[in-house]
Amino acid sequence: MNIILLKPSHTLAAVAATMALYAMAAHHYCRTVMAFSSSSLTHHNVRVNPLMTNRVTRYAKSNDDEDEGDDDWRAFRAKLVMSENSPSSSSTSLISDEESTGGDVVVDDSDLDGIGALFSDTTTSSTDNTKSKFTLPDGFTPLDSSQWAYDSGKVIEKGAVILGGVEQDFGFGLRQQYFHKAVILVLEHDENTFTKGIILNRPSDQMMDDDVNDGVKWRVWFGGDVQGLDSLLPDIVCLHSLKSEAAKDASVTVVKGIQWTSFSNAKQLVKRGVASVEDFWLFAGYAGWGPRQLSGELDRKSWYMCATDSQTLLKELARQSYGIDPRDAGLETWELLMNMIGRGTTAEAVKSNFDDMMLKEWSRGNLLMKGGSEYGEIGMTRNPLKGLGSGEEIGNVDRLMKSAQDLVLEDKLSAGALLRASSAERSPFLLQKQEFHKSLVLVILEDDKATVGLMLNHPATKGCEVRIGTETTTIPLRYGGDYAVKGASPLMWLHCSKKLRDAGVGVAFSENHKDGIYKCSQDQASQALTAGIAHPKDFLAVSGVCVWPKLGGSLLSEVKRGVFDIIPKDRVEGAFTTLQEQEMLSATNLSRNLELTNLAWERAGAEDTQTQTKNTLTLGIGEGFDEDDDTVVFNSDKKVSDLADDALRKWVATFLLGAPTLA
Repeated sequence: MNIILLKPSHTLAAVAATMALYAMAAHHYCRTVMAFSSSSLTHHNVRVNPLMTNRVTRYAKSNDDEDEGDDDWRAFRAKLVMSENSPSSSSTSLISDEESTGGDVVVDDSDLDGIGALFSDTTTSSTDNTKSKFTLPDGFTPLDSSQWAYDSGKVIEKGAVILGGVEQDFGFGLRQQYFHKAVILVLEHDENTFTKGIILNRPSDQMMDDDVNDGVKWRVWFGGDVQGLDSLLPDIVCLHSLKSEAAKDASVTVVKGIQWTSFSNAKQLVKRGVASVEDFWLFAGYAGWGPRQLSGELDRKSWYMCATDSQTLLKELARQSYGIDPRDAGLETWELLMNMIGRGTTAEAVKSNFDDMMLKEWSRGNLLMKGGSEYGEIGMTRNPLKGLGSGEEIGNVDRLMKSAQDLVLEDKLSAGALLRASSAERSPFLLQKQEFHKSLVLVILEDDKATVGLMLNHPATKGCEVRIGTETTTIPLRYGGDYAVKGASPLMWLHCSKKLRDAGVGVAFSENHKDGIYKCSQDQASQALTAGIAHPKDFLAVSGVCVWPKLGGSLLSEVKRGVFDIIPKDRVEGAFTTLQEQEMLSATNLSRNLELTNLAWERAGAEDTQTQTKNTLTLGIGEGFDEDDDTVVFNSDKKVSDLADDALRKWVATFLLGAPTLA
């Protein structure tokens, strides 16, 4: 029998690099355990749980089974890592001196991986009742004797767990919030082709019908952003821990104790009576990485790799299955594993931060059951005809009113109109397109194909030089959108001055807005400045445009939904002159520019929005906290309206200033 000894000086990285050596060690591990259990018990006075003998025999019999061997190897590797990391390691032995000299070890049958004794707080001597404390190395914090986890560095393999990283400058708060503090189980991995995983801590309260078993419904978990339920070809994976031969034959083992099968197979197993719906966790969608992509993201600290036992994962899946509100977003599962791998301090430092709040808002919008509502979508109000009657007469009146309203909106939504983003408590731009939150958008083109507009409230870090006689001055260059109009000047010069309109500087965008905002050329602006009839602040220089195709969610449809409001003509000048006070963006004026954005947005609104004040709640979860209060983030005292302001600040700091940490 070959026995391999690893010295404490051998690092985990070096050990992981010798996979062939480890495979041989794993192969002999089960045989060693069986030999120890059968021939050495009398010499070491070890008490073994009666069921342990069956387990040892089963391990030995399945020695040549690839799946079982892989998991024995994972447990063996955990022992090696633990031995290496232990501050008190002074020998090559994987068991304590007390155990090797006659100490009793009681093995718990719930220990699926057979290494529970390593995590016991104490060992009991056969000769006295003195307790010897076992020193736990950094990175190991088990819940009980059968659970383990450690930071596996950059080792990516099937059955590994990927934890969302929190140390990168730009996290998942603004985009793909579902990846923030995610716990992802790797189902497939090939460094040169593809890596596939499913998110384990995003349970929803949505249900899926079963077309095989009458009256049966399946709870859906969000597994990732690829091929989800909104896809034409959803990818659905059903995890389980069934031990029957029928279940094993229809499944793929991930690690010992956890398998996955298709939704079709799961339904058939239920129909045959060899399983129930409660035996499965159904995940819709997955997370995917291309060749070497995940390795690169690990280098940027976007993720942490974790190795853990199947019991820990199964217990967390079971806990999340009952009584857990989807709006909690599975944060406790992530925190548990971070603590177990020795990153508890890092996890505590970012608890309840901006990204946490954004994740909870994403969970609220995507994991809660979609129910009907008389209020419709964001910004919409109750149907004024609801409850007045029924029948064809009311239907005709309703259609006539809607047609009339549409004609009025279409007439108002012409080139030259200024729009204001929604004033709803929960901003429609909270989770995506944060640049539009509290934005002012000028429509510059409206035809049968698209609507084109400019955002006016985002000064960038660059300026545009304009000549005034023999001198030059710099005007802040503003971000207007992600697109450019082919064949048009990259810059749009604007003013809203009656004096300049009367002097013939520039032209109106349409007949409907002759007394509003005008466009002009840079030369016209320079000539007006040289002639002394204009001040540099009279002009806004904007680069880039926003586009709303008529076939893909027109701007008119967003106005109807309340996502944008058309600003009354008598409020346009006040909003425009407020924006003129903004300066070229810098770290020192970031807050001031955002204050002016908010002020211009308020001045563009109705009277009641100009005088509104923010009602702050008592700090901390205590008096004034109400988990059913829709104006605050779930289980917090953070107002959703304030979170949207924070998201806008984060967007500006990240994408315009290039300094995400300033937010």
